[in-house]
Amino acid sequence: MQHTPAATTRTGTGRRYGPLLRLTAALVAVGLSALGCTSSRTPSRNPSGTSGAPSTAPNAPTADGGIRPLTDPASKDKGVYYSDPYPIHRAARYRGTGSQYFSGTTKSLLDCPTGTTARCTAGKKVRVTAGPALTQAAKRYGSRTTVVDNTNIYQLDSGAWEMAATMYVKNPAHPRAAPWTVVVHAHARHPAPSDVPTTWVADTLLAGSFAHPEKANYDGKYVEDGGKLYLIYSRMLTASPLHDGIVAQRMTSPSRPASSGSTLLLGPEDANGGYGSEYFFGLDQPKKFKLIETGNITRIDGKYVMAYSTGAFNERDYKSGLAWSDTLIPPHGSSYRRILGKDTAGVWGKPGGTDVDYLLQTQEKAWPDYVADRVVAPGVPSVVDNGGKWYLYFAGYLPTDAPLVSGGRLDASHRRPYVMPLKVDIPGGTSVRQASDAELARWVTRAP
Repeated sequence: MQHTPAATTRTGTGRRYGPLLRLTAALVAVGLSALGCTSSRTPSRNPSGTSGAPSTAPNAPTADGGIRPLTDPASKDKGVYYSDPYPIHRAARYRGTGSQYFSGTTKSLLDCPTGTTARCTAGKKVRVTAGPALTQAAKRYGSRTTVVDNTNIYQLDSGAWEMAATMYVKNPAHPRAAPWTVVVHAHARHPAPSDVPTTWVADTLLAGSFAHPEKANYDGKYVEDGGKLYLIYSRMLTASPLHDGIVAQRMTSPSRPASSGSTLLLGPEDANGGYGSEYFFGLDQPKKFKLIETGNITRIDGKYVMAYSTGAFNERDYKSGLAWSDTLIPPHGSSYRRILGKDTAGVWGKPGGTDVDYLLQTQEKAWPDYVADRVVAPGVPSVVDNGGKWYLYFAGYLPTDAPLVSGGRLDASHRRPYVMPLKVDIPGGTSVRQASDAELARWVTRAP
């Protein structure tokens, strides 16, 4: 989604700078009808999956890795744009029938007849209104909901439709606070198991507060695992240093969080100086805010891969990474595991350090997976099995259609949906905990 931590002066889904900018981006998105694993890694790994030191000589742009827009690349009509394409999960009995649909920050369904070609269109409008129960819950604290910023639609395995939506909140008791975000549950007005609903009513607060401003709390989405339901969302982890990350909340029902509280899945690294690539404002800046967001989780061969974003959705530092876990909820005290490489040249800081080996990035030409000739600011990635083949879906800007707005940022209204074919090769009898970084890097690669 296009949302950002409230403490910064920029916004975005890291898309997220400051809350006020996020509100502006959301308002723009409302007026638009247009517009969630790997590229080549040079020279850390090639399309055949061979390995080498991931960062001994990452000094050249990589091949396109099959990266292509999901809408007409020759068109600049607003109907080809779409922010934060989140694949809509279908119950098992409805999978593989009809189009691949996406929901997201753009308030319409993205309809992809094949899911892999530039024939997708932003079609039916998605409408979310605040119902009386939610309105009353906010009013109890003098608050009111304003803009709906993200609409993630999910069909439970039972066939029931649910939505986790992000909404902005205002309260006159906090005049100096910019509107902040909360995650709410919404139910479909006219649900039919075979059709994706487009008219929704928000009814229950799931994450965040109506009583007072809270940073983050956005980009909620449901995941079922082992007969249990979870809400995955982005929230502030620490205020000093300011870090936003991805958490999971066990749910007793789609509209009722369990009393256990949220569990960390992935947050910015701080040990030994952390990773310079995770700074939201880039390197050598006075503000040291770090952000990880949009965690879209897929189970593959008994392992769990999280495709995530870091950076700002409307700047070139927005990028996509993968992190792995042997279980949906990592053991206490641990988190999903990034793929790391040696930063011999000091691209992200001190030479000889360690940093993240991303899937796609357009921030540093001297680092693997630099793909700025094919797409700019690739983020909001998802690893999806489509018809027995694996793909990475994400959002980005066409290099020839990436205009700038005030402050030199990319015009968010020009984000497009993208797809990239993947090769999945996870050896049997192994685990995320036991695998080396080089081995993890070969589990999901660019399709040859």
